[in-house]
Amino acid sequence: MRAAERESQVRIWPALGAPGAKKGADRRDVVVIVDALRASTTVVAALEVGATRVIPVLTVQEANGYLGKPGYRVAGERGGARLDQFHYGNSPSEMCAHKEEIAGRVVVLTTSNGTRCMNAALPGAASLLAGSVVNASALASMALALARRYRCGITLVAAGLEGKPAVEDAFAVGLLAWRLARMGAVLSEGIPEVREQDSLGVFLGSEPAARLTALGYAQDVRLCAQVDLWDTVPMHVGGGFVAGNVDGSL
Repeated sequence: MRAAERESQVRIWPALGAPGAKKGADRRDVVVIVDALRASTTVVAALEVGATRVIPVLTVQEANGYLGKPGYRVAGERGGARLDQFHYGNSPSEMCAHKEEIAGRVVVLTTSNGTRCMNAALPGAASLLAGSVVNASALASMALALARRYRCGITLVAAGLEGKPAVEDAFAVGLLAWRLARMGAVLSEGIPEVREQDSLGVFLGSEPAARLTALGYAQDVRLCAQVDLWDTVPMHVGGGFVAGNVDGSL
């Protein structure tokens, strides 16, 4: 391989949590936030059903500021449970069930972990995307198109759980990384290849799945495990996520 070709190759960097997201942003990579259960999937679902934008915020207080504002719906959780004053939890199933209420409006989202990772990548990232297995093919295609455009790497951030790896996020990162590798990107570190058909079993067997099921969100776990359910890819532009095109355009 020629030196020029090696230099032009897109490298994939795995990362964990908000510190990993910041490191990717400091490197000026395309940063992809993967919080499979559930923040990234909730953002995808909200845009899929017609939300015009999803704004990830850090605090409950900040999210409360949007309550009652025309054109806004507020969603989020702490400890997995919906906060009483919010319209919805951090739930992709609720996004789908309330399509008529969400379409044409802005969704404001705050979560225990995922939205922290999203905000940690701002500013600095060449582009900030969100997703998981539910939009894996479209997400990989867009990330690679943007990385080639900006001549940078791709940081795949597994959101994890309280600073520790989460098996469902690691699975989703592995699925994305190896799809990117088959598209010509280069794995910078050893990321185990995963089998798409194992997705449901991995998600159902995870620690968050048990907690979410106890809270009444078993439907979310199964939805979040579906590979390539949607083609929507959230791209952060102007303060929130909007639906981007696979080629990286809006």
